[in-house]
Amino acid sequence: MESRVETKITSGRGILWLTHFAAVLVLASCFAYGTTIYDSLPETIPTHWGAGGRPDAWEAKSFGTAFLPLLMGAGTSALLALVAAVVPAMVPPEKDPSPWELYRREGMIRGTVVALGGTSVLIAALIGALTVAGWRSPDHVSGGPALVMIPLILGFLVLSYTAAARWARRTAERHGARPTEEEEEEEKRWVGGILYNDPNDPHILVPKRSGSGTGLTVNVGNRRGRTAVVVFLVVFVVLPAVFGVFLAL
Repeated sequence: MESRVETKITSGRGILWLTHFAAVLVLASCFAYGTTIYDSLPETIPTHWGAGGRPDAWEAKSFGTAFLPLLMGAGTSALLALVAAVVPAMVPPEKDPSPWELYRREGMIRGTVVALGGTSVLIAALIGALTVAGWRSPDHVSGGPALVMIPLILGFLVLSYTAAARWARRTAERHGARPTEEEEEEEKRWVGGILYNDPNDPHILVPKRSGSGTGLTVNVGNRRGRTAVVVFLVVFVVLPAVFGVFLAL
């Protein structure tokens, strides 16, 4: 019975891999474009640009120097796809899980697959854009897109897990699987399945939710936890985004 329920829950997961496939298409299109202009590139090309967007290192033109960033991007995409593939093994179900718990776990798995896929697409787009910019205008490459990418990735992660949590609840209820009172109370203590929200817990960092992997997450239920989140957002999201937009103008 349990195996049939689990099979029904996991069906349709394959379509989520389109995000990883999209990253491959982005890099492949940039590589194809590069092959059409390779002969027109100068014999010495920049391989690194400083903070001001000006080149500060050059090497002789070769396949490696021209296409190395795209190859590194492909390696990153392959690594993220590998992690996504082993996610189900990394978040094993609890012993004798309820149908609701199976749906909740599946939501976390789907959220992780999409989050990693979207991250792969964004990184591929960044690397592709900077590589093409280096080919087309080697004298100046703006670093703005790299800074804007940080908040974009973080925002996509939050969106992925929030959407996955909603999918799990709606799908479970549609198939008659509802949480027990204890599971419902546990559900209320989590925001999007990734942030803990318990005003009665004084800890800033708490273990991740069961079924969502290992490590720690933030308790936004108390003032210190909320302060930590605000500081993180200002340092790693707001300031990079503002600075990135300024550089892009």
